[in-house]
Amino acid sequence: MGELRRTAHAFFSLEDDYVLDADSLLQGIPLTSSDEARIVAMSVLTGERHPIARREWEVLVAIPADRWVQEDRFDPQAVKNLLDKGLIVGDGDGDGAGRELRERDAALTATAWHPYASLYHYLTQWTGVDIRDGDGGDAELAAETAAGVRELVADHGLPPTELPYVSSAHTVVLPGRSRSEPFYRTLMQRHTTRAFDPERPMELDDLDAVLRYVFGVHGYASRVEGVVCVKRTSPSGGGLHPITAYPIIANVEGIAPGLYHYNAGEHALALIAGLSTEEAHELASAFMCGQSYFGTAHVSFVLAARFYRNQWKYRRHPRAYAGIIMDAAHLSQTLYLVAAELGLGAFVTIGINGRDIEKRLGLDGVEAGPVAVCGCGPRAERSSPLEPRFTPDHPAGAR
Repeated sequence: MGELRRTAHAFFSLEDDYVLDADSLLQGIPLTSSDEARIVAMSVLTGERHPIARREWEVLVAIPADRWVQEDRFDPQAVKNLLDKGLIVGDGDGDGAGRELRERDAALTATAWHPYASLYHYLTQWTGVDIRDGDGGDAELAAETAAGVRELVADHGLPPTELPYVSSAHTVVLPGRSRSEPFYRTLMQRHTTRAFDPERPMELDDLDAVLRYVFGVHGYASRVEGVVCVKRTSPSGGGLHPITAYPIIANVEGIAPGLYHYNAGEHALALIAGLSTEEAHELASAFMCGQSYFGTAHVSFVLAARFYRNQWKYRRHPRAYAGIIMDAAHLSQTLYLVAAELGLGAFVTIGINGRDIEKRLGLDGVEAGPVAVCGCGPRAERSSPLEPRFTPDHPAGAR
């Protein structure tokens, strides 16, 4: 018999359970709660929620997390269930699934994930999500979105006002001088694009500029031998820059469509898999949960975090994961500004099928994994119906 250990990467909650009585339901009598709440486990190893039976719970709390114990001390069926749910791990070779969960448990500990960060990251990952209807058309999606907003208003009332306001006896009215210098014009031109021109390839020089001035390296610094920080045009916690870009190139002159890795130190693209233009669009759309209006961009960038690059310094820190998300946000905003300066459209989304991306890119999801996708390309002549049209005037006439 082998040995067992409880994973430290699991969380538990009590939820009210309900008694299902078919006769009562047919008579319109609502469900009644049982006398006892049920235990629900959230396993970081599986990224799933699992109900726990009373016998399983008794076995689980008897297995320590800090040392191995003999398996034959416990109910075999309860042990099997807990192993399958990723709540305990075994020391034997086991089957493929068991070995994978044990390796993930060890990797999460070794790469210094904060437990609450790992809970959020792995329990909110998506796989196989597709927001499109049967036709996947922008017009239909726009109508559905408008209908969805109306339904929200009908069900929940209006959202909080668009801007907060604080009344004060002392208010300083600022000059509000408009700036006309090039940088400020670029800021004002920044917006999200959902319609790209399929007939006009993106110029290689534009992609070169985007990669160099968004994801490229512009300097190095080292205070301790072997510990090197890099400078990009965006800030990063500790100068570590854990985000790397995987471009999906669909329509760029002089570069074959495909999935690439951007080697920032060499300012070069390493081909991972060749694709046709259509396949590149399909892959990008699938990565972004069927957001085909973004998937038609000329190039999309998977922003993958090397988590341990950040967590090496901020070990099990409760804000380390937030820093990684901030890094991705900084890079995407810089992409918007560079794209606006080049006359390109740009986008960013966190609506991604993270687990599917990990599988396609060969990432383990623990030391490295995707957190967002952004992209750019020449805009279509006509904007998408999903793009809001902003004006300086408030629609209600108020400021």
